[in-house]
Amino acid sequence: MRHIKLAVPEKDYNFLMEFIKRIKNIKIENPVEEDFTVPEWHKKIVRERLKTTTSNSFKPWSEVKKQLKHKK
Repeated sequence: MRHIKLAVPEKDYNFLMEFIKRIKNIKIENPVEEDFTVPEWHKKIVRERLKTTTSNSFKPWSEVKKQLKHKK
């Protein structure tokens, strides 16, 4: 079976889903937005990092972007 991912304008979502449901042999999985949950262990790590992070820890996006392009 092949998988596809679609980006659909909000106004067309319900229409498209109803159309897809009528096609035989198609399985619809829950969209990522509905299925996404952040585990408690991950929230805990983020909270700890927020406590120990200072504004000096951050870099401007323009600088990070240059570093990423340089690594290619």
